[in-house]
Formats: sequence, structure tokens, C-alpha cells
Amino acid sequence: MYSLFKNIIGIFLFLFIFLFTGTKIYANDVHTFRYDTTLPKTINLPAFQKDTTGKVKLLQKIVAALQFRRNARAREQQRVITIIRTVMADSMVATAADIKKLNAELSLQQNQHFDSLRALIDKIMSRPDPVPATDNTEEEPIDTPVAPVSEADVTALINKIIPILQQKEVEERDSAAQQQRLQKIRALYGRASDKVDTLPVNDSIGKTYTLQLGHKAAVIGIHPYWMSDKFLHYNYTTISEANYYGYTTSVNAGRIPDSLQFFNLANNRTFTFYETDAARIDALLKDETSQLHCIDSLLLLLQRYHAEGVNIWLGGLNGKQRSAFTSFIGLLYNNLTSAHPQYRLTITIPPFDDAAAYDLRALNGFTTHFLVDFTKAGGTTAGPLSPMKGDARKAIEPVISRLLNQQIPPSRFILLLSYYGTEWKKGADGRDLFTRYISYSDIKKRYPSDTSVYYDEDAIAAVIREKDAAGTVTSEIWFDNASTLDVKYDFILNTGLGGVAVWPLGADDGYGELWDVLTDKFVSIDTTFLATVPLVPVTEPTLSWWGKLVQKLRHEAHVLKLMFTDPCQLDAENRHGHNDDTFFVWLTLFLLFITLLIGFLYAYNLRMKGTAWKWRKTMLRVLVGSVFVTAFFAIAAGFLNRDVPFGITPNMTAGARCVTIPMLDALLIFAAGIGLGMLIMRLLIRPLLTHEDKP
Repeated sequence: MYSLFKNIIGIFLFLFIFLFTGTKIYANDVHTFRYDTTLPKTINLPAFQKDTTGKVKLLQKIVAALQFRRNARAREQQRVITIIRTVMADSMVATAADIKKLNAELSLQQNQHFDSLRALIDKIMSRPDPVPATDNTEEEPIDTPVAPVSEADVTALINKIIPILQQKEVEERDSAAQQQRLQKIRALYGRASDKVDTLPVNDSIGKTYTLQLGHKAAVIGIHPYWMSDKFLHYNYTTISEANYYGYTTSVNAGRIPDSLQFFNLANNRTFTFYETDAARIDALLKDETSQLHCIDSLLLLLQRYHAEGVNIWLGGLNGKQRSAFTSFIGLLYNNLTSAHPQYRLTITIPPFDDAAAYDLRALNGFTTHFLVDFTKAGGTTAGPLSPMKGDARKAIEPVISRLLNQQIPPSRFILLLSYYGTEWKKGADGRDLFTRYISYSDIKKRYPSDTSVYYDEDAIAAVIREKDAAGTVTSEIWFDNASTLDVKYDFILNTGLGGVAVWPLGADDGYGELWDVLTDKFVSIDTTFLATVPLVPVTEPTLSWWGKLVQKLRHEAHVLKLMFTDPCQLDAENRHGHNDDTFFVWLTLFLLFITLLIGFLYAYNLRMKGTAWKWRKTMLRVLVGSVFVTAFFAIAAGFLNRDVPFGITPNMTAGARCVTIPMLDALLIFAAGIGLGMLIMRLLIRPLLTHEDKP
């Protein structure tokens, strides 16, 4: 009895301490006062219990479902726990309605993105907690039952979240791989194009090679005149063509500076001739004299700034101007190619030519590329400038599919994409109003990095939604960032299109992620293998004097062969340390000594023995032959000597291009001259001599 009484007393004492001292339990840590939060809170995830109150923490539900879901991987479980710990407060409670709403939102394709998931959870987080009504009575508040969260809803939610997290994991791996590729590309910045490296094949041989940065497809960077000195921040290795916007016939347009520093930093330079005024376009296309004047101005620009081509960007053409525009382009093309065959001509065309103003099949014979313009906003529905799917009039995939059906090669089309976003005012009647273009840098400055960004998985575009105090969306900003451009660049490369044109350079000034994805996708490392070389010095066997003599004679025979076939190859060997003229000089001197000795013997015996000497004719033949052989090697020595004006490459022009003729040709010319001289002497001069004039 005493034991029972003691236990009852202990239970009442515990209840008194728990109910009246204000003790609050937070996972592992305990705060002794109701509002005491000076100590840090440690969030440990409790085991999931059956929801009996009608409310459940979303964090607990998701974690519990992952812990007991048989096919969930441990990494996915931990990722869910980490993400929701990051984005959700411990005090946040999700009702069954929240679970159902989140399920419905994630069923939409445009929300099936990691950042969209975060934005949806942030939306639940931002809901204000209910404030209990003030009650001065001593009665305890009664909890109102709330509909319980079904296990089916939680399971469906988990099935939607896991693919999103898997996609995020893939994106993180791709980002790490991108940084590795960029590191390799940046290591080649400033590298000399003729620098040669050696790649070991095995322990004894290797291959020499050169590395250069190239492009998988064209990358045209368009710099408009109003971007001022932002060109100082461009990556000129990434862009394959620098285009200046531009030249126009308007008298109100600013004058192009005499010195374009933008062009001074670029290699491949072009101009854009633009016109937006319908009256001026009509006047130009109707008058051939005006067209010739315009063409002359463009040619002067190309010559003055050492540019290689021009892009024609006319706005608002109509169907009545179709034939006149084609004639103008043909006239421009003929004048450009006549002035310089390497001049290029490109034409900017709309994604949907509803007026049938562009005869693409006819224009294809004049242009290098068509720039498909995805930089103009239109319509009454908020959306991006360059959606991947959707409206066939302005979405990339249907537009390119329609253009390729014109039977024009894909490499002729270049996507003109914008670094501007579009800002829309949402209309109450469902009709949205386009308000302005906003640059990527302005978007980044206006919205901090923790701003909720939604992604439309159909359009492949990012969108930021602004709301009023009531939670109604009042405006949207649609734009491209590194993630969306990555997908569009892949489409360009996988479809075999000609490349991308960026409008305008400088709109992302201050931020480098758009340059990074552009460089990663389009800049390539080109390797050129040159030759196979030994990795260790080749030890040549020691030759006897006879072997050295044979080797020397073989080499000089090779030199004689090259003199008769390809003397410029001798010049290349001379640069590698071979000095062939010395041998022939000494050989000529030796033969000259022998010839003089034979001549002395012939003269001595002829003087002492007279014409009765029986070896007289034989010795004379030997003397004549020795003279010819000596003369031949003397010519060869002079031919190989770099210090004489008729040698292969004189010293005073060292490094110049080899310009010479084979020695065989020279000897044939010399022999033909001698033969022609003898023929002239025999046929023309000798008959004129009298008998007394003959010796």
C-alpha cells in the first residue's frame, strides 16, 4: 500500500513539474523557460508516428516515407533530409492540404526542377502561423481536428521529389565536369600556336603534337554601339566572330568611330547593317542607285576596319518587298565577292516569316549563314524570348524543324539568342502586357541569389514571379541563365546547326557564368600530331673508316639527287645542321688539281714527243673529261653555297621562302644555249666568212 501511494505521489509530482514550470523540449536540447531560445536548437529527426492530431510536419513525413520506402537509396534519403533541413524551419507545419497542393504543383512539368521544388517549399514556409485567440478564462484551448495526411499522398510526393533530386545530382556532377573542361581550356590561353609537345607512346618512342583552341561551331558575339567600353571584359577566345552593331542609313545615327578598339582585340571581324524604319527600307529597296551607294559605304567600312563580312538585319519586311530584297542581296553579294572573294554575307531572319518576305531558297545562294532572330518579344502571354517548345511561331524546336524543311543544310542556320530577359505585367483578364527588356546583369543585381526561381521545363527558361501583399502574381520576368542556355547550346550542336549568335555582348557584364557555359560548349582543344620521335637518344654503332666513307658517299649521292629533283628540300636540311657545300668545294679543288696535273703531263709529252706520241688522243680525251667533271662539281658547289646570289637561299634573306629550280633544268637550259649558239654559228655566221677569213 505504501509502495502504491509513493508511486501515485511521484506521478503527480512529475506532472506538476512538466505542466507548470514551462519546460519546453526541442529534440535533444531542453530550454527551461517557455521563450528561452538563447541556447542553440539541434534538429534531430524523430521516428515517424501515426498522425493522430490531423497535423504533421512535412519534414517528418518525407523522412519517414524515405526511411521505410524499400527501394529508396540511402543517398537519396540523406539528400532529402539535408535539403528540407536547409529550407524549412523546425516550427513549420504542413497540413494535408499542403501535401496535396505540393503534389499537384509537382505534377506540372514546369515545376519538375530542383529550384522550383525549393520555391514551392518556400511558399509553404512563408505562410503565417495561425495566432490563437486571446482567452482570459482558465479553460484549456481545444485543438480543432484537421484532416489527416494520407499515406498515399506522402508516397506520391516522395515519388515526385526523388527524380528531381536525382536530376539535381546529375547537374552537380555536370557542373564539376564543366569546371574540369574549362580548366583545360584556360590552360591554353596565350599558348604559342607553334609550340610542340611530345606524347609518350611507350618507353622508347613518342609522338610530337601541337595544341590549339578551336570551335565546334560558329560563335558570333554582337557588340552594339551603346555597350561602350564593356568590350574590355569580353572573352575573345570564346567568340569566333566579333560583330559590330552597327551601320545604318539613318542620318540621326551616331558616327562609327575612326578606331574601333573592339575590333582591335578581335581576329574575325564583321559589321551589321541594320534598319528598322519601314520608309527607309522601302526607299532603299526601290532605288538601285541608293543600293549601290549603300554597298559602296559598306565596302569602305570593310576595307577601313579590315573586316571580313557584313550581316544584313532589316526589320519589318513585307511580302511586297520579297523580290526587291532578294535582288538587293544578290547585288550586294556580287559587289562583295568582286572586291574580295573572302568577304562573307549573312542575313538575319525572323523565326516565323508570316509576311513571306524572305525567299530562303534564293537567298541561300548568296549568304554564308542565316541568323534566326529569337530576340523579339510579342504576344499577350508572358513567356521567354526563345522557348524550346511551345508556340510554333517562336519556339526553337518547331521553328528549326520548319526551316530545315526548306531543304537548306542545318549548318546554314545560326540561332540568335538574347542575354536580355522580358518583364511582363500580369493582366486580370488573362492577357499579359510586355513592359520592357531587362539585361541579365540587371536581373542579377535586382534579385539576390536566394530569390525563388522557377523553371519551365517545356520552354527551358527561368522565371521570377513578383507578388503583392495578397499573394497574387503581379509581374513575371522570363530570362535565360547558364542552366537554360546549356540545354539550348546542346540542341545547336546535336542538330548540326551552324552555331550561336549572342545578342548583345555586355548584357551580362559583371557575371561570368554565361561566358563559362558558352566556352564549355563551343570551344574545343584541337590536337595535331606531327611525327613519331624516339624518347631516348639513338646510339649509332661505331663505324670503321670504310663504313664512314660509304655513309658519306651515300649522303652526298642523296644531295646530288635532291639538286636534280627538289633543291628546296636541301634548304630544309641545311636548317637542320647539314652543310653540303663544303664537301663539294673540297671535291672541286681536288678535281681541279688533278685536271691541272693531267694538262701539265699532256703539254709536256706533246712538246717532247710531238704528234708521234701514241697516247696523245687518249690523254686529250681524259683532259677534256676532267675539265667537264671539274666544271660540274664547281657548279654544284656554287649552287649549294648560300653566299652566292644564285644559291638556294642567300644569307641576306635568311628565313625567306625557297625559290629555285632543279639543277637538271638549269643544265638543260645551259646545254640548249650552247647547242643553239653552235647552230647559229654553223648556219648563219660561217657561210658569211670568206676563205681568207677562215683560220
